[in-house]
Amino acid sequence: MLDQAHLKALSVVISEGGFERAAKVLFVTQSAVSQRIKQLEEKVGQALVVRSTPVQATPMGKRLLRHFAQIQLLESELSAEIDADDPSLPTIVKIAVNADSLATWFLPALAQLFKRHNWLLELIVDDESYTHYLLKTGEAVGCVTTTAVALPGCSSEYLGQMEYLCVATDEFIDKHFAAGVNKQSLLQAPAVVFSTKDKLHEKFLGDHFSIAPGRWQQHKIPSSESFLDAILLGMGYGLVAHLQAKPLLENGRLRALCPEKLMAVPLYWQHWNIKAKQTTLVYRALAATAKQALIQ
Repeated sequence: MLDQAHLKALSVVISEGGFERAAKVLFVTQSAVSQRIKQLEEKVGQALVVRSTPVQATPMGKRLLRHFAQIQLLESELSAEIDADDPSLPTIVKIAVNADSLATWFLPALAQLFKRHNWLLELIVDDESYTHYLLKTGEAVGCVTTTAVALPGCSSEYLGQMEYLCVATDEFIDKHFAAGVNKQSLLQAPAVVFSTKDKLHEKFLGDHFSIAPGRWQQHKIPSSESFLDAILLGMGYGLVAHLQAKPLLENGRLRALCPEKLMAVPLYWQHWNIKAKQTTLVYRALAATAKQALIQ
Protein backbone atom coordinates (compact mmCIF):
# COMPACT_ATOMS: atom_id res chain seq x y z
CA MET A 1 0.00 0.00 0.00
CA LEU A 2 1.39 3.38 -1.01
CA ASP A 3 1.42 6.13 1.59
CA GLN A 4 -1.02 8.91 0.64
CA ALA A 5 1.20 11.58 2.20
CA HIS A 6 4.08 10.44 0.02
CA LEU A 7 1.90 10.50 -3.10
CA LYS A 8 0.66 13.96 -2.22
CA ALA A 9 4.24 15.16 -1.79
CA LEU A 10 5.07 13.85 -5.27
CA SER A 11 2.01 15.56 -6.73
CA VAL A 12 2.82 18.92 -5.14
CA VAL A 13 6.52 18.77 -6.09
CA ILE A 14 5.58 18.28 -9.75
CA SER A 15 2.75 20.83 -9.79
CA GLU A 16 4.90 23.45 -8.02
CA GLY A 17 8.01 22.64 -10.04
CA GLY A 18 10.37 22.11 -7.10
CA PHE A 19 10.96 20.92 -3.55
CA GLU A 20 11.20 24.36 -1.93
CA ARG A 21 7.84 25.55 -3.28
CA ALA A 22 6.26 22.21 -2.42
CA ALA A 23 7.46 22.52 1.18
CA LYS A 24 5.71 25.88 1.50
CA VAL A 25 2.45 24.47 0.13
CA LEU A 26 2.61 21.41 2.42
CA PHE A 27 3.73 23.45 5.48
CA VAL A 28 6.71 21.17 6.11
CA THR A 29 10.46 21.53 5.67
CA GLN A 30 12.15 20.97 2.33
CA SER A 31 14.03 18.09 3.94
CA ALA A 32 10.72 16.44 4.88
CA VAL A 33 9.48 16.67 1.31
CA SER A 34 12.71 15.15 -0.02
CA GLN A 35 12.44 12.36 2.54
CA ARG A 36 8.88 11.52 1.47
CA ILE A 37 9.90 11.34 -2.18
CA LYS A 38 12.91 9.20 -1.30
CA GLN A 39 10.76 6.77 0.71
CA LEU A 40 8.26 6.53 -2.14
CA GLU A 41 11.07 5.83 -4.62
CA GLU A 42 12.43 3.11 -2.32
CA LYS A 43 8.94 1.60 -2.11
CA VAL A 44 8.49 1.31 -5.90
CA GLY A 45 12.17 0.70 -6.62
CA GLN A 46 12.46 3.43 -9.26
CA ALA A 47 13.27 7.11 -9.57
CA LEU A 48 10.09 9.19 -9.67
CA VAL A 49 11.39 12.68 -10.37
CA VAL A 50 14.03 14.26 -12.56
CA ARG A 51 15.70 16.92 -10.43
CA SER A 52 15.76 19.55 -13.15
CA THR A 53 14.39 23.09 -13.20
CA PRO A 54 11.47 22.73 -12.99
CA VAL A 55 11.34 19.26 -11.45
CA GLN A 56 9.69 16.74 -13.79
CA ALA A 57 8.15 13.31 -13.25
CA THR A 58 9.71 10.16 -14.69
CA PRO A 59 7.43 7.71 -16.56
CA MET A 60 6.83 5.81 -13.30
CA GLY A 61 6.27 9.11 -11.50
CA LYS A 62 3.58 10.00 -14.04
CA ARG A 63 1.86 6.66 -13.44
CA LEU A 64 1.78 7.33 -9.71
CA LEU A 65 0.48 10.86 -10.27
CA ARG A 66 -2.37 9.49 -12.36
CA HIS A 67 -3.14 6.90 -9.66
CA PHE A 68 -3.16 9.60 -6.98
CA ALA A 69 -5.42 11.88 -9.05
CA GLN A 70 -7.93 9.03 -9.48
CA ILE A 71 -7.91 8.39 -5.72
CA GLN A 72 -8.51 12.08 -5.06
CA LEU A 73 -11.47 12.17 -7.43
CA LEU A 74 -13.13 9.14 -5.82
CA GLU A 75 -12.44 10.43 -2.30
CA SER A 76 -13.90 13.85 -3.09
CA GLU A 77 -17.06 12.16 -4.37
CA LEU A 78 -17.29 10.03 -1.21
CA SER A 79 -16.67 13.04 1.05
CA ALA A 80 -19.43 14.97 -0.68
CA GLU A 81 -21.86 12.09 -0.12
CA ILE A 82 -20.88 11.72 3.54
CA ASP A 83 -21.15 15.42 4.32
CA ALA A 84 -22.97 17.16 1.50
CA ASP A 85 -23.35 20.37 3.51
CA ASP A 86 -19.65 20.88 4.22
CA PRO A 87 -18.33 23.55 1.81
CA SER A 88 -14.75 22.76 2.87
CA LEU A 89 -14.91 19.52 0.88
CA PRO A 90 -15.30 20.72 -2.71
CA THR A 91 -15.13 18.32 -5.65
CA ILE A 92 -12.60 19.55 -8.22
CA VAL A 93 -12.93 18.19 -11.75
CA LYS A 94 -9.87 18.73 -13.95
CA ILE A 95 -10.53 18.69 -17.69
CA ALA A 96 -8.26 19.34 -20.67
CA VAL A 97 -9.94 21.12 -23.60
CA ASN A 98 -8.94 22.82 -26.82
CA ALA A 99 -9.26 26.60 -27.07
CA ASP A 100 -11.85 26.62 -29.89
CA SER A 101 -14.23 24.38 -27.95
CA LEU A 102 -13.74 26.50 -24.85
CA ALA A 103 -14.52 29.66 -26.81
CA THR A 104 -17.76 28.27 -28.23
CA TRP A 105 -19.77 25.29 -26.95
CA PHE A 106 -17.84 23.77 -24.02
CA LEU A 107 -18.75 26.00 -21.04
CA PRO A 108 -22.46 26.28 -21.92
CA ALA A 109 -22.52 22.47 -21.93
CA LEU A 110 -21.21 22.20 -18.36
CA ALA A 111 -22.40 25.35 -16.59
CA GLN A 112 -25.70 24.00 -15.23
CA LEU A 113 -24.12 20.68 -14.18
CA PHE A 114 -21.39 22.35 -12.12
CA LYS A 115 -23.80 24.83 -10.55
CA ARG A 116 -26.23 22.06 -9.62
CA HIS A 117 -23.60 19.91 -7.90
CA ASN A 118 -21.44 22.76 -6.53
CA TRP A 119 -18.38 21.25 -8.20
CA LEU A 120 -15.28 23.25 -9.06
CA LEU A 121 -13.95 23.17 -12.61
CA GLU A 122 -10.23 23.32 -13.33
CA LEU A 123 -9.47 23.66 -17.05
CA ILE A 124 -6.21 23.00 -18.82
CA VAL A 125 -6.27 24.53 -22.30
CA ASP A 126 -4.13 22.98 -25.02
CA ASP A 127 -4.29 22.00 -28.67
CA GLU A 128 -6.91 19.29 -29.31
CA SER A 129 -4.22 16.91 -30.59
CA TYR A 130 -2.29 17.19 -27.30
CA THR A 131 -4.99 17.17 -24.61
CA HIS A 132 -4.98 13.36 -24.34
CA TYR A 133 -1.36 13.52 -23.09
CA LEU A 134 -2.67 15.45 -20.07
CA LEU A 135 -5.13 12.63 -19.45
CA LYS A 136 -2.34 10.07 -19.80
CA THR A 137 -0.15 11.81 -17.24
CA GLY A 138 -2.99 12.22 -14.74
CA GLU A 139 -3.18 16.00 -15.00
CA ALA A 140 -6.81 15.72 -16.15
CA VAL A 141 -9.63 13.24 -15.48
CA GLY A 142 -11.08 13.79 -18.95
CA CYS A 143 -10.27 15.59 -22.16
CA VAL A 144 -11.70 16.79 -25.45
CA THR A 145 -9.32 15.38 -28.04
CA THR A 146 -8.94 14.43 -31.70
CA THR A 147 -7.60 11.01 -30.66
CA ALA A 148 -10.24 8.35 -31.33
CA VAL A 149 -8.43 5.35 -29.82
CA ALA A 150 -8.90 5.22 -26.07
CA LEU A 151 -5.80 5.40 -23.91
CA PRO A 152 -5.17 2.36 -21.67
CA GLY A 153 -7.64 2.44 -18.78
CA CYS A 154 -9.81 5.06 -20.51
CA SER A 155 -12.96 5.29 -22.63
CA SER A 156 -13.38 7.30 -25.82
CA GLU A 157 -16.75 8.73 -26.93
CA TYR A 158 -17.38 10.53 -30.23
CA LEU A 159 -18.78 14.06 -29.83
CA GLY A 160 -18.94 15.42 -33.38
CA GLN A 161 -16.93 17.51 -35.82
CA MET A 162 -15.67 21.06 -35.79
CA GLU A 163 -15.37 22.40 -39.33
CA TYR A 164 -12.82 25.11 -40.09
CA LEU A 165 -13.12 27.67 -42.91
CA CYS A 166 -10.26 29.73 -44.32
CA VAL A 167 -11.38 33.36 -43.91
CA ALA A 168 -10.17 36.96 -44.04
CA THR A 169 -11.58 40.47 -44.33
CA ASP A 170 -12.59 41.94 -47.70
CA GLU A 171 -9.76 44.47 -47.43
CA PHE A 172 -7.16 41.76 -46.78
CA ILE A 173 -8.45 39.61 -49.65
CA ASP A 174 -8.42 42.56 -52.06
CA LYS A 175 -4.82 43.35 -51.09
CA HIS A 176 -3.30 39.87 -51.00
CA PHE A 177 -5.53 37.68 -53.15
CA ALA A 178 -6.56 40.00 -55.99
CA ALA A 179 -5.17 37.46 -58.47
CA GLY A 180 -6.85 34.55 -56.70
CA VAL A 181 -6.07 32.09 -53.92
CA ASN A 182 -3.13 30.02 -55.12
CA LYS A 183 0.23 28.72 -53.97
CA GLN A 184 2.08 31.93 -54.78
CA SER A 185 -0.39 34.27 -53.04
CA LEU A 186 -0.56 32.02 -49.98
CA LEU A 187 3.23 32.03 -49.65
CA GLN A 188 3.27 35.84 -49.60
CA ALA A 189 0.17 36.67 -47.53
CA PRO A 190 0.59 36.56 -43.72
CA ALA A 191 -1.42 33.85 -41.98
CA VAL A 192 -2.69 33.80 -38.40
CA VAL A 193 -2.03 30.53 -36.53
CA PHE A 194 -2.85 29.57 -32.97
CA SER A 195 0.50 28.13 -31.88
CA THR A 196 3.37 25.93 -33.01
CA LYS A 197 1.41 22.88 -31.77
CA ASP A 198 -1.52 23.68 -34.04
CA LYS A 199 -0.91 21.70 -37.25
CA LEU A 200 -4.30 22.45 -38.84
CA HIS A 201 -3.03 25.34 -40.95
CA GLU A 202 -0.03 23.28 -42.01
CA LYS A 203 -2.32 20.44 -43.08
CA PHE A 204 -4.64 22.84 -44.94
CA LEU A 205 -1.84 24.34 -47.04
CA GLY A 206 -0.18 20.96 -47.58
CA ASP A 207 -3.31 19.04 -48.56
CA HIS A 208 -4.89 21.68 -50.79
CA PHE A 209 -1.94 23.67 -52.17
CA SER A 210 1.11 21.38 -51.76
CA ILE A 211 2.91 23.97 -49.62
CA ALA A 212 5.65 22.54 -47.41
CA PRO A 213 5.75 23.39 -43.67
CA GLY A 214 7.54 26.59 -42.73
CA ARG A 215 7.32 28.20 -46.16
CA TRP A 216 4.62 30.76 -45.38
CA GLN A 217 4.54 33.90 -43.23
CA GLN A 218 2.55 33.74 -40.02
CA HIS A 219 1.46 35.54 -36.85
CA LYS A 220 1.37 33.21 -33.80
CA ILE A 221 -1.44 34.17 -31.44
CA PRO A 222 -2.18 31.53 -28.75
CA SER A 223 -5.60 32.84 -27.73
CA SER A 224 -8.82 31.83 -29.45
CA GLU A 225 -10.40 35.27 -29.00
CA SER A 226 -7.29 37.27 -29.96
CA PHE A 227 -6.62 34.89 -32.84
CA LEU A 228 -10.03 35.78 -34.28
CA ASP A 229 -9.51 39.48 -33.48
CA ALA A 230 -6.27 39.48 -35.49
CA ILE A 231 -8.11 38.17 -38.54
CA LEU A 232 -10.95 40.69 -38.08
CA LEU A 233 -8.38 43.48 -37.82
CA GLY A 234 -6.94 42.48 -41.18
CA MET A 235 -3.60 41.22 -39.89
CA GLY A 236 -3.88 37.96 -41.79
CA TYR A 237 -6.05 35.11 -42.98
CA GLY A 238 -6.73 31.98 -40.95
CA LEU A 239 -8.79 28.88 -40.27
CA VAL A 240 -11.75 29.67 -38.01
CA ALA A 241 -14.17 27.15 -36.48
CA HIS A 242 -17.61 27.14 -38.05
CA LEU A 243 -19.31 28.16 -34.79
CA GLN A 244 -17.29 31.39 -34.78
CA ALA A 245 -17.06 31.92 -38.52
CA LYS A 246 -20.72 31.49 -39.54
CA PRO A 247 -22.16 34.68 -37.97
CA LEU A 248 -19.19 36.74 -39.18
CA LEU A 249 -19.63 35.46 -42.72
CA GLU A 250 -23.34 36.20 -42.60
CA ASN A 251 -22.87 39.81 -41.48
CA GLY A 252 -20.07 40.42 -43.99
CA ARG A 253 -17.24 41.01 -41.54
CA LEU A 254 -15.34 38.04 -42.97
CA ARG A 255 -15.26 36.28 -46.32
CA ALA A 256 -14.27 32.70 -47.14
CA LEU A 257 -11.17 32.46 -49.32
CA CYS A 258 -12.03 29.02 -50.67
CA PRO A 259 -15.45 27.91 -49.32
CA GLU A 260 -15.19 24.46 -50.89
CA LYS A 261 -12.01 23.61 -48.97
CA LEU A 262 -13.16 22.82 -45.44
CA MET A 263 -11.05 21.20 -42.71
CA ALA A 264 -13.06 18.76 -40.59
CA VAL A 265 -11.73 17.97 -37.10
CA PRO A 266 -13.46 15.12 -35.21
CA LEU A 267 -13.66 15.55 -31.44
CA TYR A 268 -13.85 12.84 -28.80
CA TRP A 269 -14.35 12.79 -25.04
CA GLN A 270 -11.86 10.52 -23.27
CA HIS A 271 -11.99 9.83 -19.53
CA TRP A 272 -10.70 7.38 -16.95
CA ASN A 273 -12.52 4.09 -16.48
CA ILE A 274 -13.29 4.60 -12.80
CA LYS A 275 -16.67 4.57 -11.12
CA ALA A 276 -16.94 8.30 -10.52
CA LYS A 277 -20.20 10.01 -11.34
CA GLN A 278 -18.38 13.22 -12.29
CA THR A 279 -16.95 11.81 -15.54
CA THR A 280 -20.25 10.12 -16.43
CA LEU A 281 -22.34 13.25 -15.91
CA VAL A 282 -19.79 15.47 -17.64
CA TYR A 283 -19.89 13.22 -20.71
CA ARG A 284 -23.70 13.27 -20.80
CA ALA A 285 -23.72 17.07 -20.61
CA LEU A 286 -21.05 17.42 -23.29
CA ALA A 287 -22.74 14.91 -25.60
CA ALA A 288 -26.11 16.67 -25.34
CA THR A 289 -24.66 20.07 -26.30
CA ALA A 290 -22.27 18.64 -28.90
CA LYS A 291 -25.22 17.02 -30.67
CA GLN A 292 -26.61 20.49 -31.30
CA ALA A 293 -23.42 22.54 -31.72
CA LEU A 294 -21.08 20.19 -33.58
CA ILE A 295 -21.56 18.61 -36.99
CA GLN A 296 -22.74 15.03 -36.63
